[in-house]
Amino acid sequence: MRAAVKVVTPVFQTQRGTAMDMANNPINGRVSRSLAACCGLLISILSYSLPADTRLPADSFMLGWNAFESGHYQTALDYWLPLAEQGDPNAQLNIGLMYDTGRGLDNDPGQAVYWYRQSAENGLAAAQFNLGLMYRDGQGVEQNAHLANSWLERAAAQGLQAARALLETGLHIPASIESTESGRHDLLNDLDGASTGTGWAVAGGYVVTSEHVVTDVPEVELYDTAGKRYLAQVVLRDVQNDIALLRLEGTQPLPKVLPLARGDARAGSDVFTMGFPRVDILGRTPKLSTGIISAVNGYRDDPATYQTSVQIQPGNSGGPLLNMNGEVVGIMAAMLGDQSGSSQPQPGLSYAVKAEKIHAALQSLPRAKAPSHPLPHTPAGLADLAERVQGAVLLVVAAQ
Repeated sequence: MRAAVKVVTPVFQTQRGTAMDMANNPINGRVSRSLAACCGLLISILSYSLPADTRLPADSFMLGWNAFESGHYQTALDYWLPLAEQGDPNAQLNIGLMYDTGRGLDNDPGQAVYWYRQSAENGLAAAQFNLGLMYRDGQGVEQNAHLANSWLERAAAQGLQAARALLETGLHIPASIESTESGRHDLLNDLDGASTGTGWAVAGGYVVTSEHVVTDVPEVELYDTAGKRYLAQVVLRDVQNDIALLRLEGTQPLPKVLPLARGDARAGSDVFTMGFPRVDILGRTPKLSTGIISAVNGYRDDPATYQTSVQIQPGNSGGPLLNMNGEVVGIMAAMLGDQSGSSQPQPGLSYAVKAEKIHAALQSLPRAKAPSHPLPHTPAGLADLAERVQGAVLLVVAAQ
């Protein structure tokens, strides 16, 4: 297997329980979500403290807890909802629990997910754990193994033993792309001699990747995060700008389409990419990498590319470089090697071809007839953008 990425090398020198209960009890389904959330309630009471001149929120939280314990759920909600709307992660977690279990509110998994997410993005481990289970079970959201594991791993990283136990026992859904058709031989099952990279659908009915990923290969296979296989043909090669456009065979609908940015990104702008680096080691789920636009001109001041601090690996080539609106500002193309000429990447140095070159390539082709589903291009937090984009990136596998 050859994971494709260019290397630019310089040629010059220069049930309510305690936290212990969560670790010791089996973790499975709704019981574990309730248990985790209730533990979150307990932990909140023990740790929630404010200076004396700002005691009201803490007092409100504890009054809400006393009401909840007494079965006065509406009173608890009256205390917690204002706190939740002000961004208190403990109150957000508790309201999620009420929707999740139907205690004091009609059971509504969608609302439970909403409040768990608010709390999880504010950093509360118990909420991250609950949200991971919602994704695992497909409750209130579409079942998604990658996001389930991602949230569970965040909770585990904060020391939540229940999350660690769940991940270690393998009760989560395996987050990997697997062949969904028995008896089918495809390139994904045998990557020896194949080149791998990243691609993504764009308006006009095409898939974008780097030309060096598909050099001398007329046909490629694409895989989405659910394991669905697409056969595609290379219909345009822009060797100078390292861009290739692919067209799906038949009338298959495109995966979700990423919007292209119309203006140039500015130096210092936050950006990120999602792709498939080193699938032989890191697995077949898309990986997120973040950074900034370090310079508006790339290697040796090339005006067609950006220099970024986004760290990439072989396999990231062809992946989208996105701004915080979820718009593609470029396509990941190369990493900087060391001065010895090896392929060892230099941390925080990568290059991306600007989106204007993709616009130009698309204008040279007719619009394809494949139906498409464009994603929004609106501002959002990184976790929301990653969730929005991860279903749109494709693993590209090309073999001679």
